[in-house]
Amino acid sequence: LHLSIRRQRQMCIRDRIKVKNFKIFNMNNVNLSAIEETKKKILNNEIPPKREFIVEGEWIFDKHIQFMAKIEYPNGIAEISTDQPQIAGGHGNAPNPIQICALGMISCYATTFMTIATQMGIKIEKLKAKGYILVNMKSTFDIEDVPPVEKILIELEIKTNANKEKIEEIRKLANKKCPAAYVIQNSVPFESKINYEN
Repeated sequence: LHLSIRRQRQMCIRDRIKVKNFKIFNMNNVNLSAIEETKKKILNNEIPPKREFIVEGEWIFDKHIQFMAKIEYPNGIAEISTDQPQIAGGHGNAPNPIQICALGMISCYATTFMTIATQMGIKIEKLKAKGYILVNMKSTFDIEDVPPVEKILIELEIKTNANKEKIEEIRKLANKKCPAAYVIQNSVPFESKINYEN
């Protein structure tokens, strides 16, 4: 009986340690232990430091959407469609490409922000992100030779007990480290190609 009680106590202590470690290494729904393991593998040349994130899709000719892509990820495949609104020659049956760009932009920024916050030990209780891409339709419809995009905004709404100075530090780091934000702010080499099918 005493041995059984002792074992139960040991199990309770072990479980509490597991829960504590889970909170530490999985704060904000970010798996820090996985991040640290990846960093070690990069430093030890076990995995390459550079990675291409490839997406492929095709134009749809016989359906009421215009473009469809299948994106593979570790646990499955996602099918994403885009379609211009009627005023731009589409059917309005799926998000337009600019909306998908904006989604990638705000989700990338939010992920970078939360990862940095977690690495700094900052607990974020709630985060909402929104953004926009201001498109000049005169360029879209070839009315005037003007830049097609005039402004991009990313805005976060958060709930946290951390002080504003620390959050501002995280925001500035996210501006610098987020791949989407970097592409927006800097001149990144761009190339387009045409391959002809036989």
